[in-house]
Amino acid sequence: MSGSARPTGRPARGGRSGRAGDRRSGGAGARPSGAASGSPGRAQRVRPALPSTGRRRRGLWIGLAAALVVLAALVYVTVWSPLLDVRDVHVVGAAPDQVEAVRSAAAVAPSTSLLWLDGDDVAERVRTLPRIASVDVARDWPGTLVVSVSEREPVLAATAPGGGFLLVDATGFGYRVIPQRPAGVPTLTLPPGVLPSPDEPGTRAAADVVVALPASLRADLVEVRAEGPYDVAFVLTNNREVRWGADADNDRKAAVLNALLTRPGSVYDVSTPDLAVVR
Repeated sequence: MSGSARPTGRPARGGRSGRAGDRRSGGAGARPSGAASGSPGRAQRVRPALPSTGRRRRGLWIGLAAALVVLAALVYVTVWSPLLDVRDVHVVGAAPDQVEAVRSAAAVAPSTSLLWLDGDDVAERVRTLPRIASVDVARDWPGTLVVSVSEREPVLAATAPGGGFLLVDATGFGYRVIPQRPAGVPTLTLPPGVLPSPDEPGTRAAADVVVALPASLRADLVEVRAEGPYDVAFVLTNNREVRWGADADNDRKAAVLNALLTRPGSVYDVSTPDLAVVR
């Protein structure tokens, strides 16, 4: 029994520790160090982010292209498209027998663009009509031109050389011959051979005096005589004569005359309003 020896302890752990060491040092089952956990042996690719300056530049080009498209459309509509062409000339304020005359004087071709039309030129042409005192031209989009006119109003009627009566407005302009003197418009009498005109002093003086009279006196006017700017007289109903004198201080003379007419008489002299005389 003494010849055989018994082992006196546990076997050394070198084998176990060696296996563990093999696993730690990258044995056959070890995973490659560069591999991703989800895809063995293949690295994950990361796409770089688009820089913000690039996005802004792309938006700028898109906006510029859109603006050019809009601009091209506007140029087409305003230059080549018939959308804004004049299709009607609407006349306002003219007497029925003057509407076509105003349209003809305006001379607007149908293919004229309302956008580029010169309204001042149209007004100037219409103003050449004798009966037209003032003109206003406006646009009514998309295709109507509105021509508003004011016709002259007669304050006097002079005997026309060829017969009838020449109507004279407040400026002394004779603009229309008619067969009969209109009711309520007094006759203008000038020296022989003198025709009414804004440049003729007697005509202007007579027109200024008539305009200065109140409506109640103007309704009684029958005839206005003007030998010159300093010698104006007129005849009222009931054959009453008024000596007005110069075309001056008209408002004062009108007020004095209105008071004098309450007195009986046939001649009323207000040429010097502070020394008015009734005879």
